[in-house]
Amino acid sequence: MERPLFENCPLLMPAACLAAGIALGDAMAVDHGWTTVLLLLATVAATLLTGRWPLVQSAGVWLCFVVLGVAVAPGDEEHVADGVWTEAVVASPVSERPKTLMADLLLTATGERRRCYIWKDERSRQLSVGDNLMVSIRDSQFVSRDGWQRGGDGFNRLSHLQRLRIRALQWRSTLVLRLGGASADDDAQAVLAAMALGDKSALSRELRQTYSVTGASHVLALSGLHLGIIYLLLTRLMLGRRHFWLTQVLVILGIWAFALITGLSVSVLRAAVMISLYAVFAIGGRRRAPLGVLGFTALVMLLVNSRSLYDIGFQLSFMSMLGILLLAPLAGRLVTAKWMMEHRVAGWFLTLLVMSLTAQMGTAPLVAYHFGRFSTYFLLTSIVVIPAVTMILYGAVVALAIPATAPVLLWLTGVLNSVLGWMSAWPLSSIEGLHPSLLQVAMVYVLEGVVGYAVWRFLSCMSGKRVN
Repeated sequence: MERPLFENCPLLMPAACLAAGIALGDAMAVDHGWTTVLLLLATVAATLLTGRWPLVQSAGVWLCFVVLGVAVAPGDEEHVADGVWTEAVVASPVSERPKTLMADLLLTATGERRRCYIWKDERSRQLSVGDNLMVSIRDSQFVSRDGWQRGGDGFNRLSHLQRLRIRALQWRSTLVLRLGGASADDDAQAVLAAMALGDKSALSRELRQTYSVTGASHVLALSGLHLGIIYLLLTRLMLGRRHFWLTQVLVILGIWAFALITGLSVSVLRAAVMISLYAVFAIGGRRRAPLGVLGFTALVMLLVNSRSLYDIGFQLSFMSMLGILLLAPLAGRLVTAKWMMEHRVAGWFLTLLVMSLTAQMGTAPLVAYHFGRFSTYFLLTSIVVIPAVTMILYGAVVALAIPATAPVLLWLTGVLNSVLGWMSAWPLSSIEGLHPSLLQVAMVYVLEGVVGYAVWRFLSCMSGKRVN
């Protein structure tokens, strides 16, 4: 008897309900006081009393997570008023814009992280990660020529985790130099720093546009693809399985060290948590349930920081994984494992296409909503980009150990840039001007789910298996 489609993902629905509750609580501007706490306790109590009716109790559990989402929804935060001088710490690499310099500032008075645009001159060009500043911000994001000066003790007022992240970013700047120099005008250097270490400060607007049009923007933002490659690399470097548990612990530590150095973006956090859980399951000899791991990861990240729900990286990262985990298995019904073993090259090619297609189905509606674009050659782009990224990441490890090999790596990155630049000039390389509403985005996802479920039922019937 075949297992039901969603048997191994009991946490997926609670994660969706928690997200819905956060959005609802934020939209309603609910007061996070005793009212929400009492409502949550009442919902939990009512759910416990419905044990005789399993379906009603399941609905009650989901309602509990909705109420929990309302309770943890981000409320009104304290903000530093415009024009008021306050201590701040530079918390990201400084990237150059036509008229300003852009950097994230941590305001120690309120703990908020604010993206600011600083007047560009010789003095501001000397700013770097970890610098202590006294700033006066206008219009919530602009800092004038006379609106900042060095000074204060902001860095020592940060939490231990914040200081650790800034120290890691400072080390990353040193590693970027080892990968080929400090030239911000070199496109190959900029892409290499983004792909290998997550430093996108040197990427030009034209370069970002090229990768966006061809559907390759995801390789510039570190995600599960990059951490998956790093995981495979670390696993292969751990020769032998004599001390398997120790190997997995070392791999987990390596993954989190890489995540910390690259800035702990939301997409990297998602991938690091999932890979860590997989490694723990491997140590315990437990069967892995990818959808369950994805749901658990979403629950943890939303409970720790409910604002993650509004992060575009969070949305794209989880929807791409959801698309892969739900839709990719359908292709497995069309091709047997024996055929894949006998035709390794064709099998690798098919796997690459299936993973790219299903990830695109998960993210395309959101990309159209946020960026108004659909890349038409995304499958062809994946055939070019994914092998190139794998070679570049492997080569980056070698270049960090042997800097003399960096020119070869920069040449390979330059070739990738040229190929994508050529592809971006093709006719109809992207469809522009797409601006679907949230309702339309939701309807597209519902349609994908209905079609996917219908195909799953059809293939199950064709294979002569009984579906629950």
